[in-house]
Amino acid sequence: MSPGADAPDTGRFALRGRIVTLDPADTVLDDGVLYVSGTLIEAVLPATAPAPPGFAGVTPLDTRGSVYPGLIELHNHLPYDVLPLWQVPKRYGNRSQWGGSGNPAYRTLVTGPMKVLGQDPRLMPAVVRYVEAKALVNGTTTSQGIALFSNAGARRMYRGVVRNVEQTDTPDLPEAASRIADVEAKDAEKFLARLKQPHRLLLHLAEGTDAAARAHFQALQFQPGKWAITENLVGIHCTGLNADDFTVFAAHGGSMVWSPLSNLLLYGKTADIAAAKEAGVLMGLGSDWSVSGSKGLLGELKAARLASTAAGSVFSDRELVAMVTRDAARILRWESALGSLGAGMRADLVVVAGTHGDPYTSLVDARDEDIRLVAVDGVARYGSGRLMRALAPGENLEPVPGTAGEHVLRLDDGTADTIVAGLSLGEATERLAGALADLPALAATPVPPITASPGGGVRWQLALDEIEPTGAELRPRLPLLSASGETHPTGPGIGALTAAPAELEPVALDALTASDDPVFLATLAGEGNLPADYAGALARLLT
Repeated sequence: MSPGADAPDTGRFALRGRIVTLDPADTVLDDGVLYVSGTLIEAVLPATAPAPPGFAGVTPLDTRGSVYPGLIELHNHLPYDVLPLWQVPKRYGNRSQWGGSGNPAYRTLVTGPMKVLGQDPRLMPAVVRYVEAKALVNGTTTSQGIALFSNAGARRMYRGVVRNVEQTDTPDLPEAASRIADVEAKDAEKFLARLKQPHRLLLHLAEGTDAAARAHFQALQFQPGKWAITENLVGIHCTGLNADDFTVFAAHGGSMVWSPLSNLLLYGKTADIAAAKEAGVLMGLGSDWSVSGSKGLLGELKAARLASTAAGSVFSDRELVAMVTRDAARILRWESALGSLGAGMRADLVVVAGTHGDPYTSLVDARDEDIRLVAVDGVARYGSGRLMRALAPGENLEPVPGTAGEHVLRLDDGTADTIVAGLSLGEATERLAGALADLPALAATPVPPITASPGGGVRWQLALDEIEPTGAELRPRLPLLSASGETHPTGPGIGALTAAPAELEPVALDALTASDDPVFLATLAGEGNLPADYAGALARLLT
């Protein structure tokens, strides 16, 4: 997903409220005005200061809230965010133990439903529409992308209204990558050569807590003291790393994406964040996916605070907010354009109700109902009816079921991807809910394979890397060194099916927000791998 360069011209507007800039000085204007011209911020000034040139006739819109930079998510398997939270049956040691054929529930809850949805020409666009709306409703303005491939052999990223780290189409936001060729994933020196290309690479690293998980980090050392790590490697999860590993990782410039809720749900433990911080590892946040994580960054901030407190209050609320704004931008090399509020920066914004109390605590504490506005490139995309009607008069604003108050979405865009053109959130929701409830019947009449057919036209489907190999790996599987120094294979790929598949069962569509989802809260309460009182504390923060 990535907003187009020729997205709607917003003209000029101004927002008044508490402006939390997240600039290097942590400037906060208790009563300020943020001036926007087109896609860029023109100025951030005290409310008592004269308006900048060109804004003499623009009356600032009182947000009655606090204005933050848009939230940047560095890890999410977005298509899977239509699926509900999994009641994890036991504690696992690494990713391979729960994600493949050895776990029938994975087929029932994940691979089976997503194959049905991702291949169906009527349901696939509904997935794309729904998960993008879900990102906006949870305050996210940037996330990872949705990959598509066609019967003609083409592969591309879905282009929507939420910014996509993998396809930005603009030089001030260097594109990151999240997939590497299989050959690069099997040879540390080739992997190092890949890292020397001018792109950040976001990849799962040491996902799990046992020796097998850590071994995938150790495999990055291809000669004594020589590591396939550079500043371009952004390790997702890093739960298997110890203090010495983080020292090595930081010394070579590596950064990290932390997904605490998903880690705790699956492994009963998250990354050693105290050691990572001590080593100087730069960190961002990612909610991972709804199967074993938060619904979005607004929830993951709360999960992160609880995990930080349990580890000895490692991070302040200011540091947590920085992880989803300026630090995330630094990881991507976007800090000159996004991640803070100032003149010349892109106008990606989140407004949260209220102007009292600690400005960073206010964002971490915010419930989904507290979001008043989400804007991407100066275009108001989601928020309260009052602010949205003022900023998008005459536009098609769609009510959002399940959100408190009169919240609306603006998903129309002249540059939107044709696969979702004209599809409303309401229609997407209806299609998905019906399909997931009728999964057994739909699975019994599968869509024909997506193969090239002369004169048959182009048909797109979701590229679901979690289900079957696509020739480009999300997780580097470098050869592991045995005691003799020889390498050995690491087993089947993610989602490889070697046993008879389980029958599909009806699945409930995951709700957009936590406060409107009693099923999510009940499932969370029953999760056995979470620390004592963690689920209850998180539920209280979410609702």
